[in-house]
Amino acid sequence: MAKQRKPRSKPAKSTEPTVAQQRQAYYEARARRASLEELGVTAEEKVRPSADKKAALEALDSFDRLMVLYGICRWTAMAGEPPEPEDWQDDKDWPQPDAVEALFGSWDAALDESGVLDSEVPKLLDRVAKAHQETGKRTEELERLQKRLEADAAKVPELERQMERHKQRRDEADLRAREVEGERERLVADRDRADARAGELERRVAELEAAAASAAPAAAPEAESLQRELAAAREEIVRLHDEVDAARADSERDRKTIARLSALVGRPEEEATEEDEPGDEPEPGSVLEAVERVAASAEHLRFAPRAFETAADSPFRRPELVLRTLRQLDELAGRYAEGDMGMSLSQAAREVGITQWKAGVSELARTRWRDEYLVNVDGHEVELGPHIGLGSGSGAGFVARIYLHVADGNDGLPRGITVGVVGRHLPDTTT
Repeated sequence: MAKQRKPRSKPAKSTEPTVAQQRQAYYEARARRASLEELGVTAEEKVRPSADKKAALEALDSFDRLMVLYGICRWTAMAGEPPEPEDWQDDKDWPQPDAVEALFGSWDAALDESGVLDSEVPKLLDRVAKAHQETGKRTEELERLQKRLEADAAKVPELERQMERHKQRRDEADLRAREVEGERERLVADRDRADARAGELERRVAELEAAAASAAPAAAPEAESLQRELAAAREEIVRLHDEVDAARADSERDRKTIARLSALVGRPEEEATEEDEPGDEPEPGSVLEAVERVAASAEHLRFAPRAFETAADSPFRRPELVLRTLRQLDELAGRYAEGDMGMSLSQAAREVGITQWKAGVSELARTRWRDEYLVNVDGHEVELGPHIGLGSGSGAGFVARIYLHVADGNDGLPRGITVGVVGRHLPDTTT
């Protein structure tokens, strides 16, 4: 049996008028109003809607507030800082301060609501301004540096001429030093031969004097002749000694000149007057090397020829101590040469680091061993006295002395300090 289908239910009809129906009703009503107006029949007067004054005022206030906030933000962005009331006063292009106060209650409240006080823009602008200032300063420094470099570059030709002149003078001094050294070696050889001849003559005179004493009259004339020859030989020895000392003094001056000119060659003349620093130099291998180093570079300290002789004979085991003390003495000599120091030499010596300063030797030592305390300086025979003790212990390998002559300008030498002996302890009442 076939299943019967249920009849499909129809959708309910909507009671709401359609758009077409609403449009049709509008035109019909409009036609009726037109017909009535033709007949002179009109409807009642329309009621005019009232405006919402409160909403309009609030809308205007909100817009004005936005314009004020926009003006504050714009001013801050362009000027780099928030505006002040006087910035906008009487300027028609910007909101007036009294209007801002009416809208926000106060000028500060408007600034606070705009958020510019917490903005990073002013801080960023401050950093930019600071960077600009630093850039300006750096530019000025670079300009000054450029001017200095240009000035230095202008000095280069003159410095090159000075260096060539110093090199020439150094070469001449070096040649002179070699000549003087050769002359000194020749004089030393002549002196040694004269010493040998004098010894032979002394031996021969002694033999003749012994023969004369043993009743040999014939030997007396020969003895007198030999004695005259011996006296002449001794005079020659003295002359040769003086010439050797003079040659050694010339050699020392030449060494100083060479060292000074070598230093001038390696630096501008503006720096030539500055004090040379010893720096990290190697330790000297002997007392003589220490003396020669300081003699070559000393600015004020002078050296007698005997200082080199005694230094060469010194077995002192601490030549670096000699080097350091001589450099301190050079500083002390500079202060003394300038004039009154306002203190004694021993006090000034302690200030430069010399602690074992002795003011002089006893009168007995100077009298009994007078020749030991005499040195020749530039043709003047002067006496040694002040000295410095070095090292500790006993024996020439552990202790040494530096003997000095202090000239006040009245003994033929210019005011200054001269090193006379470096090395062994000279004889005195303690030896």
